Amino acid sequence: MKFKEYFGISPKDVQETCIICQSYDAALFSRETKNGFFVKTANAKNATVIALKNNFLAGDTVLYLRETKCKKILLFGSCGGCGDVESGDLVIIDKAYNLESFSSMLSFDKDIKYKTFSQELFLSFYGKYPYEDLIKTNSACVSSLVLENSYADWFKEKEVCAIDMESSIVLSAANETGIKSVCLMYVADHIEKNPPGNNLEEHTKSKISSARKKLAKMILDFINE
Repeated sequence: MKFKEYFGISPKDVQETCIICQSYDAALFSRETKNGFFVKTANAKNATVIALKNNFLAGDTVLYLRETKCKKILLFGSCGGCGDVESGDLVIIDKAYNLESFSSMLSFDKDIKYKTFSQELFLSFYGKYPYEDLIKTNSACVSSLVLENSYADWFKEKEVCAIDMESSIVLSAANETGIKSVCLMYVADHIEKNPPGNNLEEHTKSKISSARKKLAKMILDFINE
């Protein structure tokens, strides 16, 4: 598929910094989007927003960016929590563990590999917000919501407090293309305290909504400084 069909814009329209998010988060960064076959895109002041319609195509999306001048990716989104985090907490990811394969996850193969996000971007972003309760932690990029509870002890052993479906995929593809990347997420649920699908109390919903908006603003301030 040609780039413009996939993204809705031409490679030359992509800026050096890209924000990758889910489709429903695009409006946090820009109101006007172009509709590609697999992603929506928008150009904010100093970044191109790439909103995924399908998280399983996150890797392909990043690989396509080798055709552009993109040099930095900020991955934004929600995650499940594990261990000592709460719904509404903000996290920045150091190591992303690869549990992308459902078959491997089902076999409970615990020899799980990880990769590390760009330390330059990590330290630059974290250094800008030392008083914002931004929690440094590791993530596990999982392929099953049903199986993730079975890994709770392993998550704690590896200091994984964020469970998501994009982090190691984006990181691996970014490393392959030579693009620096960092992962920033807000905790939307907790595999032990309030699993996905459970009804949340109103104050918890409000806390999550505020965290989502706060993190998006932190990202915009960071790229626009």
